Parts: sequence; structure tokens; C-alpha cells
Amino acid sequence: MKCIRYMSIVLLLIGFFPVQGDSKIPSMSEESDDLKIDEESDVDINRKTQESKQLVLNGVKHFMKEPVSVACNDFVHNTVWRKGELFVFVFKESGTCLAYGDDYDLIWQNIKDKKGVGGQPLINDMMHIGREGGRISFLWNNGYQTAYVKTVLKDGQKYVLGSGFFPENDEFTTKQLVKTSVAYFDQNGRESTFALISNPNGPFVKGDIYMFAYDFNGQVVAHGQNAALVGQNLIDLQDSRGKPLIRELIEVAKTKGKGWVEYYWRNEFKRSYVEKVVDPKTKTEYLIAAGYHPNITLGTVKNYVERAIHYLKANGAKQAFSEFSNVVGEFAQGALGIFVFDLEGKCLANGENPSFVGQNLLKLRGASGRYYVRDMIELAQKKKRALVSFVTRNANAVAYVEFVETPDGKFVIGAEFFPSSKTASTQTLVSRAVEVVNQSDIDVALGLLSEPGSDYVRGDLSIFVYDAEGTRLVNGTNKSQLWKNLLNATDQQGKMIVNDIITIAVNGGGWVEYQTRNAQRKVYVKSVPKKMGDKVKNYIVGSGYFL
Repeated sequence: MKCIRYMSIVLLLIGFFPVQGDSKIPSMSEESDDLKIDEESDVDINRKTQESKQLVLNGVKHFMKEPVSVACNDFVHNTVWRKGELFVFVFKESGTCLAYGDDYDLIWQNIKDKKGVGGQPLINDMMHIGREGGRISFLWNNGYQTAYVKTVLKDGQKYVLGSGFFPENDEFTTKQLVKTSVAYFDQNGRESTFALISNPNGPFVKGDIYMFAYDFNGQVVAHGQNAALVGQNLIDLQDSRGKPLIRELIEVAKTKGKGWVEYYWRNEFKRSYVEKVVDPKTKTEYLIAAGYHPNITLGTVKNYVERAIHYLKANGAKQAFSEFSNVVGEFAQGALGIFVFDLEGKCLANGENPSFVGQNLLKLRGASGRYYVRDMIELAQKKKRALVSFVTRNANAVAYVEFVETPDGKFVIGAEFFPSSKTASTQTLVSRAVEVVNQSDIDVALGLLSEPGSDYVRGDLSIFVYDAEGTRLVNGTNKSQLWKNLLNATDQQGKMIVNDIITIAVNGGGWVEYQTRNAQRKVYVKSVPKKMGDKVKNYIVGSGYFL
């Protein structure tokens, strides 16, 4: 964990199980479901990209043909204009919303103060990109959305129509980050773009995906992970296997204009997407790129942490902590880094930012007010192994931690990564909601889970809650259907959705699929028993997404 960098962390404890002594990490088939994350992506990003564009193009024709009131009513209420989570949104040039799916509260609200990339008004970015029709990426509802937008002129008034979705795919995200920064470069120039790229907490960062830029002589002009590199010439820099990395990036940008480059960075396979840009004033050519590690998964992280624990026990704390904090040492592995805390909250090792070593972080609090380091240490001691999820750098991070006792002392040791799938994001969100229902008064919990702008809304993911009789208590931030009993509700194929959800939840939890809004939807559910007076009442907590 990057011990102090995450001042805005929201802690989520998503599962744990006890282990005795030095026992080996069990195989995935032996583990509790709460210590698994489904990382395989079952969402077709390319299909959604095409569907969102076609929905907008069809919407533009409808909008230009019908009165504005008729078209917007159709976009909001007619299911013809829905495809899963996709819908047509409409904003005036002024920023006033006329239609936005199920978010009726947004209608007549103005987003002129909502910032897009680089701090400019998002509505300005939409109108600019939409002139030719194009894709724009931005933060919305605590998530990273990509949308196709098109600007139209009707009766002397300019509007922008769009449709978007929230991808959970590192390849797609990497490419979109680069394309968004290239568009920003073209609109705002070199200095502003490179300053944003070098901001480690800025809009061009998503989890462990960061951006970097070079001129064609190999000089670093921007770097999202290490701004200290700016100004250095790294033309001869090689990857972990001797490939002339910067020269190859420059060659792809120079000869092809854009493309993918594969290499090994800190001993881990990495893919970077690169595009060429040209400063219109100086005619200087640059490359802008971002990359991701496709092979870092929960299994990778567990093995990584286990290897560090064996090293600690074999070599002692002094040598181990020094090696863990060596950014080019034995434990340099892509975006991963080992972190270690003592039980008082002091950071003893950090493989991503060694400057944090020696600081006591026990009293650090996240945005929700929880002392996340303290909670992590307490859970590790109690349950021996745990997954801890938190929101940082515009993404959901997951850390795997273990409690370790050696002759040198007692420690909490772990590493973090950023899962890249809707299934993983859904599971972690539900598990966090389960913790809230478990630990809070039920009225307080239900209020938190349905609060607009809360940490329980992540893009198109939000929490729903039913009681065991099928009454809907929470439906994200949409309260229009609360208190309705939906036990006998059916999907488009006649399947009894809520009945199936309750059955799966009370029998251990799991996934349920059904057909709605002209698309296949997949939800993850868990049952939370709570004592209410002298009775126990089950609450069904879940979230889901469209395939």
C-alpha cells in the first residue's frame, strides 16, 4: 500500500479467513468465496462502444425530427432508447440537462460547474468534441465514463446528445486515456497537457495506469508516476530484458503515428499504447503514452506477498524491510510493491514509495472518517488474512494482507493491485455494503447506501437492498420504487427476478442473470442477517451490471 498518499481512501473490508501457523495459502478452490475476486471480464467493450455511438446517431435523427419535448420524453421513458445501461442524454449548450436516463433529478439541473479534463467545464469539452462527433472520457458518479457525443443545432439552440458507459478494462482504459490526452493537447496546447499528465492524482491517472510523454530525442517532458524524471534524457533506457524501450516507443510514434508496444517493466510484462502529437507553434513532435500490466491478478499478488513473507522469515526484518523498499530490488515487479506495518501503525517498508518508511499512520482517516490503517491492522490480527479494498486514483484498489509473527516481531504485510473487471468491482462494492449493514443501525445503513454522491455509487454500479419478503428498500439513489414489493416481478423472459435473488442470497450468495432493458444483466447478492429485537431479519444486498 502507498502508505500515506491516499488521504482520501475509503476502506472496504471484503473478506477473510483464519489460517494456522505457516500453512500454505490454499488454492482458489479451497478458499472462502469472500477471498475470491472474479477477474475475468464478460463485458464486450467493443460492442458497447459501437452501440453507444449508434444510439446517439439514431437519437440525433429523432431529436431533429421531433419537437424537443417529444424527443426528450422518448429518451427518458421509451424503452426503445435503452440498451442495458446505455441511454441517450441531452444537454443544452448552457449546461442544462434535458434528459439523462433514470436520473430524473438531474433534469433542469445545470452542469456548467462540473469540470472535465484539465479543469475546463465538462459541457465545453462535450460541445467541442461533439462538433465532429467523437468520444470523450470523464469522471461521473465516482466512476470513469466514456461517451460518444454529437453536437446539433435546432431552432437556433445548440445541444449535445451522448451515450456512455463505464468500462472496466485496462486495455480500453489505457487507449482512451491516451486519446483523451491527445484531444486535450490539440485543444489546449503542450504546457497544459504535460502539466496534467505529470499530476499523479490528476485526470490522466486510473489506478496503476499512468501517462508519460517524450520528445523524439528521448527527453521526458511529462510523467504521471515520477515527475522528477521530467527534463531527463532517457533515450538509452532499456526494459527488464534489455529492449531499447524509449527508442521503440519513438519508432512506433514516428513511423506509424500510433500503436502498441510490449515490454517488461520492473520484471513484469507490460503493454503501452502510444500516439504522436505535434505542437502547432514549434512543430516539435512528441509521443504520449500509457500502459498497463495484464498479468497482475489476485493470484499474482497472493504469491508475491507469500514470497515476501518467506523472505522475511529467512533473512530477518532488517534485511527484508530494506529489500522490500528497494524500488529496483528483488521485489520490483511491475506496479506491485510490498508494504509492512507494525501493530502500532508505523510503516516499516514500502516498495512503491520508500520515503513513507518510518511514519506512523495509525491515526490517518479516509474520506468516510474511518481509521483505515488501524482497521487493516486489527483485521489482519484477528483473521490472519484479509482483502482490503479502497478507492484511490480514480479506481478501486484491492490489497491482500497477512498477519505475520517472527522472532523480530509481529507485522502486517501486503500488496495492492487494481482489478480490471466489472465482476471484481461489483463484488467489492457489495462486500463493502454488507459491512455497512452488518456494523450500522439499519436505518443509518440504508440511508448511506442510497445517498447521492456517496461511495456506494461507482459509475453505473450502485447498491440495491430487499428484505426477505421482496420489498425494495434501496435502489441506488433512485427512490421512486422504494417500498414496492417485487417478489413476483419478472424479467423480459418471464423469469422471477427478485425471488431468484432472494433464494441465491439466503443460500450463501452468488450471481444471478436475467434479461431487462433489452440486455442481459448480471447481479451479485449476499444475505445479511440482523437481529431486530428478539428476531433475526435478513436483508438482501446486491449490485449488478449489463453484459
